[in-house]
Amino acid sequence: MPTVRILKGRNIPLKGRASAELKALPLPSECIFPFHDFAPRQFRLLIKEGDRVLVGSPIAEDREHPGLVLVSPVSGTVKLVNRGDKRALLSITFSADGQQAPVQHQKFSPESLSGLSREAVIEQLLKGGVWPFLRQRPFSRTADPMNTPKSIFVRAMNTDPLAPDLDVVLNGVEREFQAGLDVLKRLTPGHVYLCFDARAQAKALTGAVNVQPVAFSGPHPAGNVGTHIHHCDPVGKGDVVWFIEAQDVARAGRLFLDGVFDPSKVVAVTGEGVASRHHVRTLLGAPLAHILGEKKNDTLRYISGSVLSGRDAGYDGAVGLYDAQVTVIPAGGTRKLFGWLMPMFKDYSFSRTVASALTPQRDVSLDTAVHGGLRAVVVNDLYDELNAIDVMTYFLIKAIYGHQIEEMIRLGILECAPEDFALATFACPSKIDVGGIIQRGLDMIEKEG
Repeated sequence: MPTVRILKGRNIPLKGRASAELKALPLPSECIFPFHDFAPRQFRLLIKEGDRVLVGSPIAEDREHPGLVLVSPVSGTVKLVNRGDKRALLSITFSADGQQAPVQHQKFSPESLSGLSREAVIEQLLKGGVWPFLRQRPFSRTADPMNTPKSIFVRAMNTDPLAPDLDVVLNGVEREFQAGLDVLKRLTPGHVYLCFDARAQAKALTGAVNVQPVAFSGPHPAGNVGTHIHHCDPVGKGDVVWFIEAQDVARAGRLFLDGVFDPSKVVAVTGEGVASRHHVRTLLGAPLAHILGEKKNDTLRYISGSVLSGRDAGYDGAVGLYDAQVTVIPAGGTRKLFGWLMPMFKDYSFSRTVASALTPQRDVSLDTAVHGGLRAVVVNDLYDELNAIDVMTYFLIKAIYGHQIEEMIRLGILECAPEDFALATFACPSKIDVGGIIQRGLDMIEKEG
């Protein structure tokens, strides 16, 4: 089994890691299905307020790809359809009845999965509501069922700050996980790459067959799917690869073995702003208030995902479809006496320009403050030292600002996603959103076709 050692990057030793304890939460009284993960796709509603739904009932259909549906994570009633500007769908809130009665689909034996046709697999994934968990590079959008990827990547590791423990997440789902891998193999003529931490102990990973296992080690972003694709099967002009999270592979496996959509999700509750930090088993769309079990605190920031690539969901929000982590940290905004004139023995920095560089690395407390204003971008190699993809970030940024599409492609933007530059955004001395600029370039190329 090959092992890829990542040398670039940096781990942020943030306070508040979740313990290896896994707790099963009771069913929430409400679930919120967010649509922000699917932008800019547009969906046609298949339900209305007051309708009854089952687990796996179609609730919305992609306007450009009929048959690609999103499904309900609970059985109960549609309570609220939340729309924004120009009637864009923001979220759907469900009132759960506590029964979790599912929509039934065709069942398959484990032995029959390797003999299924590609068309039969696609049909089952689309009808069962699991297809939206498959995404593609370039652009990191929901995979197009009309395309054939040259390979598929299973992301079974995460090096984000306070990331969930995949050994805990995949414990006890070995049967479903292997079935999901067998199903994915039917979708591509190339390899299914199973990318995991070199220190992983989960039987689902070490005992997986019919895949190309690749172990990764090193600091963040060693766990990013962009890093995995770059080192195993890079994306070039005209290429398409698909990727999926390890939890969602097990979700696909259960759809084929048991014939039902599995709405369960293991989420790590992390950050120094929450008292009880552990892993919980809950449902897709579970409200953060239900997961945290604590009262709202206006001095805290509630993030769905990690501090690097997550989203400010707010206390009243829900976990994103692709997130397996909730992070609660202090909100910034307070100014320090004398600012940068102080020696800063306790402040964390990637550089060695503050006094904390003289002390051993320890868990640090970070808030959301930017610590400075927007400045001009100067030539530096900092971005490339924090990025495991072989691109010249500074020149790529210049090409995006100049709307030079051919130059962007030549510099490798098709391999990139904003999350690959989250560390660069965190450490940027100019205080610019490097990941946001990369997304702007990708949107530009996608718009131009």
